Amino acid sequence: MIVSTKNEYGELRSVLVGSVDNFSWPVNDKEFDLSVARSTYETKFVNAPVSNIVLDEATQDLETLVETLENKNINVYRPISAQPNWAYSARDILLTIGDMVIQCPTPFTSRSNELDLYPELKQSKCRIIRAPRPNTVDDPMFDAANILKVDDKLVYSLSHSANEAGATWLQEQVGTAFEVVKWQAVKHQITHIDSTLLSCGKNIVIANGSRLSVDSLPTFMRDYKVLWVKDCVARKFDTFPFSSKWIGMNVLSLDPQTIIVDEIQRDLIEQLNEAKFNTIALPMRQSRTLGGGFHCVTCDLERL
Repeated sequence: MIVSTKNEYGELRSVLVGSVDNFSWPVNDKEFDLSVARSTYETKFVNAPVSNIVLDEATQDLETLVETLENKNINVYRPISAQPNWAYSARDILLTIGDMVIQCPTPFTSRSNELDLYPELKQSKCRIIRAPRPNTVDDPMFDAANILKVDDKLVYSLSHSANEAGATWLQEQVGTAFEVVKWQAVKHQITHIDSTLLSCGKNIVIANGSRLSVDSLPTFMRDYKVLWVKDCVARKFDTFPFSSKWIGMNVLSLDPQTIIVDEIQRDLIEQLNEAKFNTIALPMRQSRTLGGGFHCVTCDLERL
């Protein structure tokens, strides 16, 4: 296994893909409880076993994704655990940058050892960094999904799950090879960046038209080509949504020309096709129930 990645759109050669095997919502996790409490949805979360229908559909859709990737000769690695876990969204906690895999200082205590779910990583030649767990609000804290890789820059989205101290710590780890660009365009941003802003090509981004404007983009992106997403089709959810309808723009680039998109997002697919991208439409039926689209459930290991 090789770890080598610096952006979100280079030719994908190997990737982690999440799983719902032994899936369980966290218990005794203060940050998880706070994230649920911040929700503005009318329905209330009840920490109960996820229904078999949700798990079956999620399993089927993840397997379809894996088959699609493997048919493109992309190496796929899945999590292994006999214990209850929330390993559906592989990108949440593990940040791959350069030849490093960083287990991020997530505020979610239940997810602070996700490196251990991927034994192949320990056998690779990559540099593994286990960030110290945050004990106070002043300690470095961030999730990997707060970060967008844009060649020599790491856009760092400040939010409830990423603080200023985390940006400073990350800059120390990556040295001069990458610049950590702190960014807070969305007031009271609850968590991750990839339903708001995604990089899909050299100097090309997909942006949430409901949350952003040209002036609120990171400064270095102001002259980029921006594909503004005006709306997304809202997937149904089981009892409580861990993502908004904007998880529909959570796409995965396989190379500079090819993007995997949720099959119900017909307007986005048409928009990407008009921008000369090849799209692969796949199902992601439980993206809102489980809190992750195609970008969330994958973590790129090697891109050319």
